Amino acid sequence: MQATPQAGPVEVGAFNPYAAALPLRWFPRVSTAWLLLLAPIIAGILIAGAASSGLLGTGSDFQLVQDIRRALGRNDLSAADQFTYTLIRDTPVWFFAAIMVAEVMIMHQQWRLFAKGLPKLKSNGVLRPRHDAADDSLDDAPTLRWLARFPPERRLAEYVNRVNERNVGRARAYTVLSIVISLCLAGLLMWGERYGLFRVLIPDGLAASDAEEWRRNAYRHWWASINHPGGAIAYFVLASIAIYVIAAQTHVGIRAARIALALPRLVQVEANWVNPDGVYGWGPVRQIFRTVWSSMALYGLMVSGLAVMLGLGAAGWIPAAVWLVFLMIYFGIPWVATRKIEQIARERHIDAAQAEAAATSTKEQDELEARVARYRKARIRPMGLGSFERIPVALSVLLPVVLNIAQPYLASLVFT
Repeated sequence: MQATPQAGPVEVGAFNPYAAALPLRWFPRVSTAWLLLLAPIIAGILIAGAASSGLLGTGSDFQLVQDIRRALGRNDLSAADQFTYTLIRDTPVWFFAAIMVAEVMIMHQQWRLFAKGLPKLKSNGVLRPRHDAADDSLDDAPTLRWLARFPPERRLAEYVNRVNERNVGRARAYTVLSIVISLCLAGLLMWGERYGLFRVLIPDGLAASDAEEWRRNAYRHWWASINHPGGAIAYFVLASIAIYVIAAQTHVGIRAARIALALPRLVQVEANWVNPDGVYGWGPVRQIFRTVWSSMALYGLMVSGLAVMLGLGAAGWIPAAVWLVFLMIYFGIPWVATRKIEQIARERHIDAAQAEAAATSTKEQDELEARVARYRKARIRPMGLGSFERIPVALSVLLPVVLNIAQPYLASLVFT
């Protein structure tokens, strides 16, 4: 029987989520609470933009309930009335701005957890060097074969260091690309709003030509339309920043997911059977996924608002369909990366217990049987949510699709 090499402790490198995002490298130097200052800054930009065009509005312009009814099919607007959409009335903009402030704060926490995750997993005893007698873990992964020249305890650290070095080396290119994409998407958003916004609020009974004329006139009286440069610039700048934040968070999330996918090939994943954190040592991963779930819940609410604005059951399906793609990226890849953790840890300890059973007494075998039973019942689910978290998060995440499916019923049931 071949002897197992003596394994030193696994070496881990800290993933640097700030490396590729030059505009966000100040993130680690501030606390999350300071990011609340973004709220008055954003509000000031919006107010200045709307005020420059005289479309800030008054308290009487606030029509949240009425506009929701109209968007859901209970439209009481008249073509004869002058339609003006001031900043005070533009509830979706305030809603989206609040979500983005909350999202930046969540991302700040999430990136800190990314940076601390691997060292904490090591200290929890769930990462060990791979010293398999026949180690083919890198043979079927072409992007990892270069790590074969390193001893097993160094492979994870070398891989993480290369990810960090590549992000640092390509930071300018990634930043420029993300900014260009953000500006283009913000421009496309405003272009689409010019030709589609307020369609859901068109008064009933108008001919097609009259309906389009009403919509164009409504757009011209929107505080952020291109007819009002101050408001349009403020809207464009904030939309570009919001899209950049989403792009930066997605880039970091994909890099982290790739590390998670490579993890079982680079180290021996284990379970801490003392179970100090309720997930057998994988608590740092659960903390990360809680921030991911929170982000997805907020983005789900934002996409739902956009679907309502575009018209449920019609163009509202466009953001809902895009949202489904994002769900696959954010949850499909991590699920594939983490689904084997429980199986690998359980099977390794069951095999070890069975190997011990051959040279033990009956009493000791009873103890081994109890251990095996415990291993079989163990649930290591770092993506899991608590019982009281599942319902609100699931509703928020699935809301864009649910709203579009339920639109015919909402139109007849809501606010009757």
